[in-house]
This record gives sequence, C-alpha cells and structure tokens, in this order.
Amino acid sequence: MNRPTTSTLFAAAPALFLGGWLLMRPIDGQSEPGGWWTAAHAVWLVGFVLFAAMALRFRESAGARTRGQRIALNTSVVVVLLSALANIVQLTIDLAGGFTSANSAELKDAFAGVKEIPGAEAVVYGIGAQVIFVGLVVFAILAAVVRRGTPTSAALVTAGTVVMAIGMGFGRNHWSVPAGMVCLLAGLALLGRELGEHREGAVPDAGRAGAARPALADIAPGAVAGER
Repeated sequence: MNRPTTSTLFAAAPALFLGGWLLMRPIDGQSEPGGWWTAAHAVWLVGFVLFAAMALRFRESAGARTRGQRIALNTSVVVVLLSALANIVQLTIDLAGGFTSANSAELKDAFAGVKEIPGAEAVVYGIGAQVIFVGLVVFAILAAVVRRGTPTSAALVTAGTVVMAIGMGFGRNHWSVPAGMVCLLAGLALLGRELGEHREGAVPDAGRAGAARPALADIAPGAVAGER
C-alpha cells in the first residue's frame, strides 16, 4: 500500500483538527456524551496520529545541514511525537469516557478520576498536549531557513498558532479559535506542498545522474583503447 504524499499528510492532519472542533459545535464544545462527542473525538484521534506521521515525514524531508539545524530538527520532531502521543492518550480516554457515561456529570467524574493521577493533568491535558503547536512552528521556520519551505508558510503556521492560543484565552468557542485553525491548515498545507515538490524534484535529478553513469562507463573503455 502506498503511503500518503507529503502534501496530503500535511493538509489532512490540521484539516481533521479543525473538523473535530466543528463536530463539537452542536454540543457547544461541552462534555456531553453522545454521537457528536464520539465523532469529534474520533476525528481528532485520527488527526493526531497523522500529526505524528507528519513529524516523521518532516524529519525525512527537512534537509537540515548544520549541527544547529539538526538539533532543532530532532528536538522539534521528538516534541511533536511526544505531544501527539499525549493527545492520543487524552482522546482515547475521552472516547472511553463517552462510551461509558450516561450524561455529562458521569463524564466529568470520569475525567476527574484520571486527573487525580499525579502528573496526568499536566502531561495529558495541559502543557504536554499543547506543546505540539510549538513544534509545528519550529518545523515551518526551519523549513524556511533551509529553503525547503517559504516565509509565507512559516508566517501562516506561526500566526495560526498565536491566534489559537489567544482565542483559547477567551474560551474554546470563541471565533478566533477556528480562525487560527484555518490559518494553521493553510500554512501546513502550503508547507506540505513545498516539501513535496522538493522531494519530487529531487527524484528526476537522481534518475538523470544514475542514467549518466552507465553511459560514461560505456564510453570510457573505448576512449582508453583509442589512446593505446
């Protein structure tokens, strides 16, 4: 089975992130078990799996050259992978809670039990789950620095992250939250296309170089023989 293209991967992950938010609108983003809750969290779960895959693909495509760039690349990839894992754990808990709870009160009680575990709230529901967006900003900036991406994609990813962070201060239902998500989607989709074009452009060059070597090998013996 063919793996998804870079452009598809970089567009799909943030699109599902936005899609999950939209699916929560009928219940006003509240902890209310049922079809909307389950659909939204299932979509988010797939989205964060794709964010993890996106991090691995970026590591292949980034083209970091200096020691500092490689450190930034590897650190940001680890941050995105671990934070994506935190979100996957969170969403799995949310889905399980939704399936086993009859109403909002029971669902909130289920979450309270998880948050009582030392460190769980910070890692799974707090900074551990949120730092993924810092990693994505580093991806976009690093790609622009090594000229695998553009300042436009870096600016869109950064702006989307900042707008989302500000919007969450007003509440997850504030209009600026989806505005930031759309901006993030535009930036990552553009970055994925830029990285994909670079990868695809490198293949024909390699093919031409490979094709040139046999031709040179065929010519060289005759040339040497002629000299003799």
